[in-house]
Amino acid sequence: MIKSSVAKISDFDESFNLIPPVQAMKFDLGQGRQFTIDCLRLDQVHPFISGNKWYKLKHHVHAANLAGKSNILSFGGAYSNHLHALAFAGKKLQIKTIGVVRGEKPKILSPTLQDCIDWGMELQWLSRRDYRNVAPVDCIADYSKKYPDTWIIPEGGSSEQGVLGVRELFERMWSTDGMDYDVIACPVGSGATLAGVVSANLGRVRCIGFSALKGVYDLESRVEAHLGVARNMNPWEISHDYHFGGFAKINTRLTDFISGIHQTHDILLDPVYTGKMLYGLLEWVYQGRIQPDARILAVHTGGLQGWRGFGEKVPDSV
Repeated sequence: MIKSSVAKISDFDESFNLIPPVQAMKFDLGQGRQFTIDCLRLDQVHPFISGNKWYKLKHHVHAANLAGKSNILSFGGAYSNHLHALAFAGKKLQIKTIGVVRGEKPKILSPTLQDCIDWGMELQWLSRRDYRNVAPVDCIADYSKKYPDTWIIPEGGSSEQGVLGVRELFERMWSTDGMDYDVIACPVGSGATLAGVVSANLGRVRCIGFSALKGVYDLESRVEAHLGVARNMNPWEISHDYHFGGFAKINTRLTDFISGIHQTHDILLDPVYTGKMLYGLLEWVYQGRIQPDARILAVHTGGLQGWRGFGEKVPDSV
């Protein structure tokens, strides 16, 4: 059974219950006109469990403890923010964690995976072909049969528990901080974060997800599956036009944009998710798809440690 008590997990979770900071960014529309986008700085909630990661993990950790599981296992790539956060949480909570990594074991581990090992995570390796057959949510039940003493978390924390954690965060902000927006935008990978925002009781805010994936047009159905029979449903949509070539693909247009945002607003975006999301969000405003006088919140989902996978492309500030 997991050594951590419910009380210990709850004490750790309590440190994430502060309302994350919101930072205003002003942009020029031309002819002396400006508009504002507020940035929800989830990247500042914790130095290692950055962004939306703990919110998607915490109900899994509680469930694993209550189910008497001895380990927690999840999936990710060599620079996975999710595995990175899980490994650190496991270290702090004295929970054994296992990371199933996409691809063959390299001669030199990525900095992300080295952190995971340093924090006590056991790494396993799967070929990319086998990984595609194991990591999807609909295969979790089969994988659980192979590891009956282990709690299995889908890739990226994408699950009912992950959605619940995100929904709780936004409902807490709405009820305690008076969060009042017309539009909330967030990046989309697995769809769990968007589903959490969509299902939150926020007074019918328009939710826009910006996909980090190229040509994955079933994201809408994934979000719908997460939503299930949600008691609340804000209007939502996903843009598929700002992936910059695909998952973890970047170019100078994107990196120049990220550098510009950092120089102007002192906000560092990650190149996989939030950089692409904010780029797309600004274009929507300039194109008139979002009115410039709308109250807009952009969700910074963290993941800055992932910059270590881009070598010389890393901004000087990282």
